[in-house]
Amino acid sequence: MASVNSSSNGFSYLSSTGNKFTGLVSGMDTESMVEKLMKAQSAQMEKLQQQRQKYQWQRDAYRDVNTKLSTFRQNIFDKYGLQNSLSSKSVSVSDNTKLSVTAGPGASGTLSIQGVSQLATSATKNVGLKTSNTQIQAHNTLEELGFTGSVDGKGVAEFEVDGEIQKIEYSKTDTVEQLIGKLKDAGIKDAKLENGQISLGTASVEVKSATAFFNKLGFTISGSTVSSTSKEIKGDFKVGNATTLSQLGLTGEGKVTLNVLQADGKMKKIEVAYDSKDTIESFTKRLNSSGAGVTALFSNGQMSLTANSTGSVSGGAIQVSNDTNGVDGIFQKLGFLTGAKGEIADGNNAKYKVNGLEMESTSNTFTVSGYSVTIKDKFDATTPVTVTSTTDVDAMVDKLKEFVKTYNDLITSLNDKVTEKKYAAYPPLTDAEKAGMSEDQIKKWEEKAMSGLLRSDSIVRSTVSDIRAVVYNTTPGIDEKYNSLFKIGITTTSSYNDGGKLEIDEDKLRAALTSDPDSVTKLFTQTDTGVVAQMRDASKKAIDTIEKKAGKESAVDNQYSMGKQLISLDSKIEDWKSRLKTIEERYWKQFGAMENAIQKANSQSSYFANM
Repeated sequence: MASVNSSSNGFSYLSSTGNKFTGLVSGMDTESMVEKLMKAQSAQMEKLQQQRQKYQWQRDAYRDVNTKLSTFRQNIFDKYGLQNSLSSKSVSVSDNTKLSVTAGPGASGTLSIQGVSQLATSATKNVGLKTSNTQIQAHNTLEELGFTGSVDGKGVAEFEVDGEIQKIEYSKTDTVEQLIGKLKDAGIKDAKLENGQISLGTASVEVKSATAFFNKLGFTISGSTVSSTSKEIKGDFKVGNATTLSQLGLTGEGKVTLNVLQADGKMKKIEVAYDSKDTIESFTKRLNSSGAGVTALFSNGQMSLTANSTGSVSGGAIQVSNDTNGVDGIFQKLGFLTGAKGEIADGNNAKYKVNGLEMESTSNTFTVSGYSVTIKDKFDATTPVTVTSTTDVDAMVDKLKEFVKTYNDLITSLNDKVTEKKYAAYPPLTDAEKAGMSEDQIKKWEEKAMSGLLRSDSIVRSTVSDIRAVVYNTTPGIDEKYNSLFKIGITTTSSYNDGGKLEIDEDKLRAALTSDPDSVTKLFTQTDTGVVAQMRDASKKAIDTIEKKAGKESAVDNQYSMGKQLISLDSKIEDWKSRLKTIEERYWKQFGAMENAIQKANSQSSYFANM
């Protein structure tokens, strides 16, 4: 018996290989015969599959064009479409130790900074935090409990624990937490602080020379035996990071509205929630992450609140406008306010004189006449600082050379698409053809098959034409001497083979920039009608047209015309697959019937031969 095997190259046109047993009677290679028949029948489906592959390649080629156009649109806007990105000014400052100055594209004239009497500072306020008759905490010091120590704030306590004499040395600067650690080291293993009480656990402690020591910790001494748990220790203790807002006298939950001066000179309102269970540490974190524009710090019992921006404003740069706890509000309990709302702190504005005019700003950096000036320190009017600027022609020439390169790169890539050689003899490979080729052979074939997909394409050719036309278009509202690219020395090359690439007459461009830099800048940057705007419009027109035809990466096939063609081809291919399956089954049945007929004839011949 012989089973049907797949073709030698690993590809078969048969859908049911491996489960047919034929040629048992006739001795014919029926698998090969059906394979050849199915290959002929599959030709039409393969043409559809090749057509589908070509559509996919062409769609991707269009999308590649759109990627280039989109990148071009963004780049020319970012680099050459805004006055401050294209225009270049060089600035001269008579004393760089006092001022730092940059010249914007609109900088003009001469500034004389005739003294700085005041620098801008941030609003800030520091307060010392105190608890009010609250329970002792682990961070509180022995000094806060009344310990002074016998010598230099230090002392020694001697006691007996479970029959063993122990001695510890302590200092008034020790925290309660550190003291408990020393007690544990001295054999009182279960010593701890809980709810304002110090517990010695089950240890049996006898006083030797430590009566005052244990009394200050709140313990009762009966005879010489120390009670296992001290009395609740309360007082006005120093505040630490772990101190809760409730220990500052706050109750319940609340919300406070902060108004803070921002870098743009405007006030910003932010509502900050708080809870009496919050610690000082967690509340400062809430403030710092609230987005209000403040920085809260806590250290050594002191808390500060500082505006992140400088400047002064009526009512204060840091204000509280509302607190849901009213007169028991958070900032009153912290000591920043005497009431539930009002000014916490205010900063200072910078004050200076420019060309004889008294001015002030919330920041030490200010803009005047197109110059951005940063004050480094105060100085008096006897030593004014002079600021001047000139157009940096070299920098602008370099910028426009970059523009020309960006333009030429796009035009070259588009021209390459519409002039790329097309290899008609290299259609997309079928699966059967690929099965008989190496990876390198497939790669080389498909390089030719994918070449020329957009050759002479009307959309791409029209795009090149529209963008090239901008070179000779005029921009209204500009001196006629400089209202077009070719008038400032930027023209297409004389070689037809360059396909409309630009070149620069540098002498002519420098002369235009020297004579009227503002007009040259407007030629590129003018909204809606400038060179950049016109080229962006031409590119957008092409992008929209291509998207209607080839879609974009995120589009589904039924949203663009080529996608609908792909859907139609997929449907036809699936129909063919079903049809071919039916045809193949018919062939197998016909060959099976032939085998049965031959077997029957052989049986009859054998019968008559034996008569």
